[in-house]
Amino acid sequence: MFTLLFTFLAMCSTLIGGYIAIAARRQIHLLMGLGAGVLLGAVFFDLLPESLSVAATQGWSFRFVLGMVLVGFLIFYLVERLLVLHACPEGDCANEVHQHVGRLGSIGLIVHSTLDGAAIGAASMVNWRTGLLVALAVIAHDMSDGLNTILMVTHGEPVRRRDVIFLIMDALAPVAGGLLALTVLPPPTALAIFLSFASGFFLYTATSDLLPEAHRRSRSVKVSLAAIAGIFFIAVAVQLIGR
Repeated sequence: MFTLLFTFLAMCSTLIGGYIAIAARRQIHLLMGLGAGVLLGAVFFDLLPESLSVAATQGWSFRFVLGMVLVGFLIFYLVERLLVLHACPEGDCANEVHQHVGRLGSIGLIVHSTLDGAAIGAASMVNWRTGLLVALAVIAHDMSDGLNTILMVTHGEPVRRRDVIFLIMDALAPVAGGLLALTVLPPPTALAIFLSFASGFFLYTATSDLLPEAHRRSRSVKVSLAAIAGIFFIAVAVQLIGR
């Protein structure tokens, strides 16, 4: 019962974030900067520390985990290069390529949201207070997941119906993850590897996609400040949650 309630609230948080990204199109350059900062903050204050923590409990070398981050980064880089070379040999459809890469990135967010829901479900099976604590953490950053899902799949262009499908999938992911946790939990090794790959994906998306596009749309220092604000937001959220 608590699992469904908490994951439903996480779903609502994701939808609100996606709505903000759709409604505030005039400030899309600032949203892109903010989204990049949120991704960078999530990597260095959430995903990567968590993957290193899981790796330590499994007796793995930290170099292996960091190597997985690099592999994730390179996979995204090579996918984009291959799309450019084969789909756009004349270099005249860069935005379409970015949208393809963005959809791949949004899939990473969807899987991450599923794991968030599984964490809520696992914590709720301990007791409702533990489930509530984990749920508050997920709800706090799922709004940024919805925001980034829209930014990734649209790349600043008008939202299409199929783009909204990715947002809906991301919103439903915590609920699916919570239900999954009630039946089977993913092994720690799979969790560590996924978090490492996701870190590489998000590093590439933030530094090679969202930030460059935000600065292309506006040279204002506000873009940089928005990125810093996104990093700061995640850092503070993780710190508060960790207490």
